[in-house]
Amino acid sequence: MQKETKPEDSIPGILESTPVIPKHKKSHVSRLLETLAVFLHSVSLTLTASWFTILWMFLPIWPILLVYIGWLVYDDAFTTSKDRQSSRLRGAAPYHWFCHYFPIRLHKTANLDPKKNYIFGYHPHGILSLGAFGGFATQGAGFSKLFPGINTSVLTLNSNFYVPVYRDYLLALNVKSVSKKSCVNILTRNPGDSVVIVIGGAQESLLSRPGQNNLVLKKRLGFVKLAFLTGSSLVPCFAFGESDIFEQVDNNPQTRIYRFQEIVKKVAGFTIPFFYGRGLLNKTFGLMPWRKPINIVVGEPIDLPKKSDPTSQELYEAQEEYIRRLEGIWNNYKDVFVPERVKELHLAA
Repeated sequence: MQKETKPEDSIPGILESTPVIPKHKKSHVSRLLETLAVFLHSVSLTLTASWFTILWMFLPIWPILLVYIGWLVYDDAFTTSKDRQSSRLRGAAPYHWFCHYFPIRLHKTANLDPKKNYIFGYHPHGILSLGAFGGFATQGAGFSKLFPGINTSVLTLNSNFYVPVYRDYLLALNVKSVSKKSCVNILTRNPGDSVVIVIGGAQESLLSRPGQNNLVLKKRLGFVKLAFLTGSSLVPCFAFGESDIFEQVDNNPQTRIYRFQEIVKKVAGFTIPFFYGRGLLNKTFGLMPWRKPINIVVGEPIDLPKKSDPTSQELYEAQEEYIRRLEGIWNNYKDVFVPERVKELHLAA
């Protein structure tokens, strides 16, 4: 029997949530704008790289392009404390459309002190971590209204910052490198400056399946070490529905596809999930995500002392507490947000 979701005001433990527009109140124009916003984000890397390549066809602007290339090689804003974010861009209308498409919603279970720094651990990775982008890199889900004074930087691979123009787009959204240098610079810059890390990474994306939530977490200690090093608090976040917006072709460890993906991950540092969803103009097949809700529950912070060299016992105890809190979020809200799940939460070895 299908379980019924609870109304918002009866969910225990939720202090405040970002609002959602009911489907029956959306016009055809609104739905079209939402689809367009998600599509443009999906092709933003390809679009910017292609546009920059086309510019080289025009000889008169080569000097400008060469100067830009030199600047790209010199500039290290994605790993330093240089702030290139644009609050106007992060709060722009297309990102509200982006979040309304699914919709992406944030749910607060505790207030966060803007005088502290935080490491938000985002789970699960899903295929493209679209919930992390909409919920934390933009103001489309109203993050700053729920958590005033907290300035989040979503972290990604360095390779994304080597794509001309696209890297400037990411920096304007306050997206930064996931390298240790970048993390330390952000977390020791100003009170309230915080990072969002999709902890499961590439390995976890290969485990993403609708109705399932398979996490790669037990072997992850880097984010805990970072918390001790910078004196930051750990905040577990669970995105119910992140795994449901795309399907992935069968890639169990015995298949050639999986072996190929593992090779790519070892060589390049990222992997290539073979996924599919709906189409731009159809609801049956394509590379657009399905319109399924992503509910991000932001848990209570775990305060850790500042230590440059924590013991192994301290690291594992902090990790165990983090996992316990994350499992608590799952158990408290799984029947509310994913009543039609296929499997329970699983932490891969």
